[in-house]
Amino acid sequence: MQRQKRIFLQLFVIIMVLALAACYVIRLPYFIQSPGKAQSMTQMVKVRGGYPVNGDYSLVYIYLGQANVYEYLWAKLGGNKYTTLVNENAVKLPNEDDKAYNLRQENYMTEAQQSAAYIAYKAAGKKPKLLQQGVLVLDTISAMPNAKVLKSGDLIVGVGNHKISSTNEMEGLLRKKKLGDHFDLTIVRNKHMEKVNVQIARFPKSIAGSSKSQGIGIYQSDQFKVDVKPPVQFNITNIGGPSAGLMMTLDIYDQLTRQDLAKGRNIAGTGTIELDGTVGPIGGIADKIVGANKSGVKIFFAPVADHEYDTARETAKAIGSHMKIVPVRTFNDAKNYLLK
Repeated sequence: MQRQKRIFLQLFVIIMVLALAACYVIRLPYFIQSPGKAQSMTQMVKVRGGYPVNGDYSLVYIYLGQANVYEYLWAKLGGNKYTTLVNENAVKLPNEDDKAYNLRQENYMTEAQQSAAYIAYKAAGKKPKLLQQGVLVLDTISAMPNAKVLKSGDLIVGVGNHKISSTNEMEGLLRKKKLGDHFDLTIVRNKHMEKVNVQIARFPKSIAGSSKSQGIGIYQSDQFKVDVKPPVQFNITNIGGPSAGLMMTLDIYDQLTRQDLAKGRNIAGTGTIELDGTVGPIGGIADKIVGANKSGVKIFFAPVADHEYDTARETAKAIGSHMKIVPVRTFNDAKNYLLK
């Protein structure tokens, strides 16, 4: 009897250890989002021969990671006011794996860097050149036939006998195709150019919302780069997404001109930057206000779009922050505020 109790106890301990370990390993369909910090871009963005920046521009990142059981329970039970659970569907595309997700985030950052350079050099009178390179396949729709042909990371540069350099050009050619049509795409894969045969198929109702919608079944993005002189170098690692667009633009512009935009101040903010200079919303701005405040930021630029400025101002008031929250719609709004 005593021996049986010992065996039972040992089995119980083993099962509990495995169960506890599983709680760490098992990932749930939720992401944990919490405040990060403001990180100086002094060593991240360098214009060759540029003027030194008298102050500090910072991007603000947030922590975002897939939740295990413990993290889910901690957040669900109110572990921290500014730690939230985000449904996986709000973070990832349908059936998107980690590789495709990481590529998409890296591509967002690359696009933000190129857009930032274009706007900053243009504002400084440096005449940047925008070079469109093709259509990047971010991911494929697994339920469609071309998922077996195209891969995440492919760059589409041709449709049939036509060269293409943008999504608009590609979609214009695809609209002329009929359901079931087969044709070649010219792609660059692993730095090698090749042709693959694809077909037009219906989108799943869960994706398109309409059984009549059709296409080649990819999530895509325009791939472009900016040719600028003097050159600018980016050294941003382990941070994805487009939210640093505005701050990179300000940093580059300050290095290109003698205006001393920063004036010795600690400046942070968030917002995408479009090729027309518009500053777009990014989400998670309450967490970014908390992180920026902890990092000693004095001025914080917040996009007006999607009421993000209102959320930023309310969050700053709730945590007793003395940061100056500045609303921006465009790059010029931020530049003009600093000049004043």
